[in-house]
Amino acid sequence: MQGVEEVARPASISVFLNASHNDREQEIEVVETFHRRRVDGVLVAASQIGVAHAERLRRIAVPVVLINNQTAAEPDPFHAVAVDDYTGACLAVEHLLALGHRRIAYAGVTNRSRSNGRRLAGYRAALTAAGAPPPDERVLLPTDAEMAAGDVAVGRLHAARLRGLEVTAVCCHNDMLAIGMQLASNVPDELSVVGFDDTEPGRYVTPPLTTIRQPKRELGRRAMAMLLDLLDGREVEDQVLPPALVVRGSTRPLREEGA
Repeated sequence: MQGVEEVARPASISVFLNASHNDREQEIEVVETFHRRRVDGVLVAASQIGVAHAERLRRIAVPVVLINNQTAAEPDPFHAVAVDDYTGACLAVEHLLALGHRRIAYAGVTNRSRSNGRRLAGYRAALTAAGAPPPDERVLLPTDAEMAAGDVAVGRLHAARLRGLEVTAVCCHNDMLAIGMQLASNVPDELSVVGFDDTEPGRYVTPPLTTIRQPKRELGRRAMAMLLDLLDGREVEDQVLPPALVVRGSTRPLREEGA
């Protein structure tokens, strides 16, 4: 939102904010509210655009820009800005490999199809390139019912599932999963943990969380700039922004046996 407003304010654009809390039905209600207000354009963040949702957005007949869209298929004709999930996961795995870890797991989610798929693909590719392709049991995905308990609870659940798999490190889909893993594990002495997003809580857990930083403010700036271009009739291209590795205390070099 800071990034959006930094670009909108100088352009004399008023920003209306509505939160859907990852509820598709509520998202549709928000879209209908915007339609009634006759807004000039819509930014949609971290949405899972369904068929009905996409149809309502088209009916508004204003430019739409998606931020970190979570729909598996491209919801044409909308434009989008996103973080490079695949590269971010590669950075996480390469960091752990550089610390000597080879038995690395992936802790994912089932309610964010696009980002989870791309981060899982990056995880697999980085390990395969290093000659350490992961067996299927090291890829942990909760059921939809388990996801309802929240990401921290799922992280604790994943930590329990890791026991007995001889895993020394884990890449998590997001920071809250990683924090759940930390709360249920001896980190980093027995398990190195990497999150994804660089959210505020990860900086204050003990130990502070190693993570992949999303350029969230820049995502907002780019999305708003793209929307302004569309309103002015200019052509735009979708954009994918690079993430960055932030090393903190939740990862450490692998200890040799008996050391």
